[in-house]
Formats: sequence, structure tokens, C-alpha cells
Amino acid sequence: MALSLLSLETWSQSSSHTHYAIGFKLGSGMQTVTGSALSTIPRLAFCGGLWLQLKLSQRWFMQAELMNCAKGTGLGLHQARYGEYWLNLNYLELPLLFQWHQRKGFVEFGPSAAALINSGEYIKGGALPYAVDKYPLNKRDFSFHFGVGCQLTEKWSVGVRLNHSIVPVRAQLPAANHSLYTRGISIHFLRQIKLMFKSHPSVTTEA
Repeated sequence: MALSLLSLETWSQSSSHTHYAIGFKLGSGMQTVTGSALSTIPRLAFCGGLWLQLKLSQRWFMQAELMNCAKGTGLGLHQARYGEYWLNLNYLELPLLFQWHQRKGFVEFGPSAAALINSGEYIKGGALPYAVDKYPLNKRDFSFHFGVGCQLTEKWSVGVRLNHSIVPVRAQLPAANHSLYTRGISIHFLRQIKLMFKSHPSVTTEA
């Protein structure tokens, strides 16, 4: 009984110091695909959304996000050359990341699941060399993320993140070496609103 009470008291003290933080983030970067049989160049892509962070220990945090992310490959900012390919993928993505913090810096890694909201693909000066309906895009995507970042101020931080899909975005196309995967690098700016919840001792009154 005494051990049970001691364990409960220890758990209460640790949970009373649990920190939560919420906020929003905006970012942009370069995205591309691997395994395409067509000429491609990276595209400038944007993302934005919300995040919720939970402090697990002195150094370890867990961060869940709800993001609208663009991926694929692009025509670039210049006039596309003949035969260049553009694949526009727009996802609603849910990353679940683990972060290790040291002073104002941090390292993060973890998976994400995503649902394809809309897509489009085009080729400059010609038709696609395969039947689109025969090689449909997957409606779901699973990726892995790795990144680093630092705290700029009390409420602002910045991070650089790499992402790579771990399941094919599309099955292997004709004349391609392997299935289609997405990958990219992006920089994010995070605005934080930190919330701290502490347990309060109950108030008793004497009769």
C-alpha cells in the first residue's frame, strides 16, 4: 500500500510539470520525385498548418502536426523545355515526430501519414507516355522525416527538414527503373503558444 501511494505521488509530481505547447507553422522548400521515366526538375513547394508539442522528459519531446503540403516535381520558375514533366501533389499530412533538445537546438525524426487532396500532371510539348488511368496515384502516402532546428526567441523557432516517402506514390511506370517516390527539403518557421498545466492541491474546509 505504501509503495502504491509513493508511486502515485511520484507520478503526480512528474505530471504536474508536464509542458504542452501549441502553435502554427509555415514553410517552403524544394520537392522532387524519384523513379520517373520523364525529364524532371525540382519544384518550389509550400506547406502550412498546426502543431501540438508534448514534453516527455528533460530532453525529449513529441510533436504532432496537421499540415497542408505540396509535393511532386515542377516546371520551375522559367519557361519549361520540351519534354519536361510536372507532377503536382497536394496532401493533408499528419507527422508524428520525436525531438531531442539541447539548449536552443533540437534534432527531430519520425513518420507521417498523408491523404492526397488533389493532383495534376502535365508534360511540355507532348503527351504522357503511359495511360494515366492504368497507373493511378496512391490516395495515401507514408513518409519519414528528419530535421534540425533552433529556438530564435521565446515564441519563434526555425527548422530544416528532409522528407522521403517510404511507400510508392505510384507503381513502376514503363521505362522507369523503379516505383515513384517523393523526397524534398524544406525550411519551416514556427510560432509557439506555450501552455503549462499544473495540478493544484485540493482545498478542504473544516467543519
